[in-house]
Amino acid sequence: MGTHKRELPPGTIRKEFHFEGNVQNIGFRFEVQSHSKPLGITGYAKNNDDGSVTAQLQGTEKNINKVIKSLQNIDRIQIDSMTEKEIPLDYNERDFYIMY
Repeated sequence: MGTHKRELPPGTIRKEFHFEGNVQNIGFRFEVQSHSKPLGITGYAKNNDDGSVTAQLQGTEKNINKVIKSLQNIDRIQIDSMTEKEIPLDYNERDFYIMY
């Protein structure tokens, strides 16, 4: 086993969010990325075929909540419903990226 688990900061969690509403073709994924990166949050955002967006964010709960709050305050983004669940940490991830 040559895998080295990266040390993650204490309090690191990973959540998967599912956003429905006017969340595609308006730069939503880029907004998630641009708000996450400065906070050291890793993860990804991707569009789903049904018009929704799935995002996984890994960081502290406080910072993850900050990102979600920022998204809710952007006028052109209309989140009609959002679900979230805590999921297992990813120790290898080092960046926040957009999946196509």
